[in-house]
Amino acid sequence: FIHQALSEISRCLKPGGRFVSITFAQPFFRKRLYARSEYDWSIRHQSYGEGFEYFVFVMTKGEELSTQDAALEKSLLEGPSPAAASAVSLQQEDKGDFLSYIDP
Repeated sequence: FIHQALSEISRCLKPGGRFVSITFAQPFFRKRLYARSEYDWSIRHQSYGEGFEYFVFVMTKGEELSTQDAALEKSLLEGPSPAAASAVSLQQEDKGDFLSYIDP
């Protein structure tokens, strides 16, 4: 649903038009949604507040993604590396009887 909404917002913006998003979601999470070259916009963000922080994102139509945002998009499209996937699969299930494995 989010991708569809962002695609429509991008379609409606004229070159130089801006989409402003004000949110409590950290840039780590929001940029994963906004950093797509198909939207044809650049992304800037600023944080405000102390302790109760909020973030303002400004996407400008017709500008390219920054190098960092383009790299983020590429990494998201490629998915996790095989090493990361195998590390997850090597984890053992917690069985709750871990105390019996402790040497006296």
